[in-house]
Amino acid sequence: MDSQLTNLVVPAAQLEKIEVCLDAIQEDLRATSVLLLDQAGQIIASRSSRGGLEMTAVGALLSGTFYSSRELARALKESEFKSLYQQGPRESIHAELVGEQWILAVVFRKQTLLGMVRVVSKRAVGQLSKILEETKNTNRAEGKWLSADMEEVETSLQNLFKD
Repeated sequence: MDSQLTNLVVPAAQLEKIEVCLDAIQEDLRATSVLLLDQAGQIIASRSSRGGLEMTAVGALLSGTFYSSRELARALKESEFKSLYQQGPRESIHAELVGEQWILAVVFRKQTLLGMVRVVSKRAVGQLSKILEETKNTNRAEGKWLSADMEEVETSLQNLFKD
């Protein structure tokens, strides 16, 4: 995994495409929440009927759980587990790897069929993969990993801790 991708700058045009995709998932499934996370669990974009702070915690915990399951796959001599399913009495979560660096998570009610969630998620993963790869390539081409404000902070820190 590319460690710099947690600092990916998503331009407004790509963010709008991502949000359209998340809106479609939420509408198609009547999902409680839909999250697009980076590998660290930071929310890139979300649609939720829940509070933002709660979703931030869910994103971080889900990322940890997802990557723990990938290590479990390796221990079992599987190439990897690309999806994760958590079932609760009222709501469930389906999470799926998008490319190699992102996670799409859908929180849905018990009335929603898991098969439908998987079909809608698979379609969305294809769309999101294209958008995020385009964004990643644009960032690399432009040398943009951090926003302008954060680049100033990074430069200051590098100067401060320079040998």
